[in-house]
Amino acid sequence: MKKVIQILIILAVALMATACGTQPKLPEQSKSDQSKKVTEGNTFENIKKQGVLKIAVDDTFPPMEYRDDQNKLVGFDIDLANAISKELGVKVEFIPTAWDGILPGLDAKRYDVIMSSMNITDERKQKVDFVEYMKLGQVVAVKTGNPQKIESKEDLSGKIVGVQLGSTSESAAKEIKGIKELKTYNGYTDVFNDLGLGRLQGVIVAEAVGRYYKTTKPDAFDVVGGTFQSLPVGIAVRKGDVELEAALQKAIKTVKDNGAYTEVSKKWFGTDKSKE
Repeated sequence: MKKVIQILIILAVALMATACGTQPKLPEQSKSDQSKKVTEGNTFENIKKQGVLKIAVDDTFPPMEYRDDQNKLVGFDIDLANAISKELGVKVEFIPTAWDGILPGLDAKRYDVIMSSMNITDERKQKVDFVEYMKLGQVVAVKTGNPQKIESKEDLSGKIVGVQLGSTSESAAKEIKGIKELKTYNGYTDVFNDLGLGRLQGVIVAEAVGRYYKTTKPDAFDVVGGTFQSLPVGIAVRKGDVELEAALQKAIKTVKDNGAYTEVSKKWFGTDKSKE
């Protein structure tokens, strides 16, 4: 009888040991999950590790970001972004993106930030955070000679007007009473092309872009009236990317203090916008 009891005890201990040996290693799994969350959540840490800051731009927005005659990406934002990335100690990679999909692309993590002359609005601040770096207003552009005798935005009443889809220019146009037809386009290249062809009677556009077309194509386009609805412009970052936001704030202050911003501004605008 004693031998039977001893055998049963030995079998019970063996079964307990086997059961314990099949238990999952919970502490190790937990550490792995925590590490994964940190890696996925800290955008700035990932940028430093990879040595690259990925920036989305709409490359149809001269003189801010556009393609030159050699199809090279150039513009104010391009030069300023390179100066900022230098202060961050990383290289920059530009991701050309259509304007109507640029915010969803940031949310989907196709790039780290958006630096494409994006006006800071209350609506956009609900989706992303911003690092302000300049101010831009709106102007009215017309064909040279101003055949419609448009002198201000109010004179666009009864006219066919073009804007870029999803831009603050579109929002500004919708506030003007009496516009006969508001046509939207994916890029300002198409907007000014239709203005030149007479399909539009006026265009509402960011001041920098309007004056660029006036300067580069004086026989085709002109700017009338004054600037209106001046708004801050910022680099868009995903909500929660606080370290990246702080690093960009610091970098912008540095390039303004060391003169790099002034150099880029005078190159593209003929004036220093670092103080505005």
